[in-house]
Amino acid sequence: MNVDYYSLLAKAVAGKDEAARDQVYHDARNLIRKSSHLTREAVAMHTAALEDAIRRIELDLIAEGTKSAAEISATLSTDRNWRPAVITASAVIALIAVAALLYGYLANKQPIGAGMTASSSKASRGGEEAVMGDLKAGVDGGSSGDVLPFALQRQVVFYRTTVVPGSIVIDRENRFLYLIESNNSARRYGIGIADQCQKGGSFFHIASKLEWPEWKTPGTNTKDADALLASTGRPGSPLGARALLLDKPGLLIHGTNSPKTIGHLVASGCIRMVNDDVEDLYRRVPVETRVVFVS
Repeated sequence: MNVDYYSLLAKAVAGKDEAARDQVYHDARNLIRKSSHLTREAVAMHTAALEDAIRRIELDLIAEGTKSAAEISATLSTDRNWRPAVITASAVIALIAVAALLYGYLANKQPIGAGMTASSSKASRGGEEAVMGDLKAGVDGGSSGDVLPFALQRQVVFYRTTVVPGSIVIDRENRFLYLIESNNSARRYGIGIADQCQKGGSFFHIASKLEWPEWKTPGTNTKDADALLASTGRPGSPLGARALLLDKPGLLIHGTNSPKTIGHLVASGCIRMVNDDVEDLYRRVPVETRVVFVS
């Protein structure tokens, strides 16, 4: 059984201004977060599906140029003594209906359907996160993000920010990298992150770009032939197909030979993406691109 968050929320926020929509979204998030019937993984998947629905609705409103709730109310009949009460009551009823439908579904503890997606938000993960193991160097786990939950696959999303277009925003907590575009949108990529890159500064720039960067097994003798992987076209390299080195030693965005580690805390590297995604990002950003870390 699936929850069509998009249809439910679209009806609940129809005709509302930004503040009213935000309140509906907030209540829906809390309903999922406080459900005692769901595992942490299920909460993460429902939350991600909800967030995707919210972004779709907001993008639809921008595209349609929808009037605010105040403008809509002003065009109604002149009898304004009772209409505000009716509008308020309708909003409350819509919100109750959404809550009832969500609760009825969540209480059943059904498995997440094909329309659900995974999120790796700190609140959803809870507790101490386990480190996701890597494939061995030289083993090619694939370059595509098709094996990932939908939320972690490359896509254009609604993203409101004051960061200038063309910049990169890295959300350490939620495991996303955003390439900021115009009109409140961004190209979003799923990432994995190593513990040593969880903290630190917030503002950096891309200092250099590498194709098929060389990788050395930690703690091995550099003279050992097996310690180094060729820097040209080796899909099994743990640093993947491309690397964007930032202006701080040890801080870089790179590919991986282990796509299934995306969305998790990882054992090596720094900020990792599947090879197809890091190649896409590599083509889109020049040296000196601004990189902003948020938590």
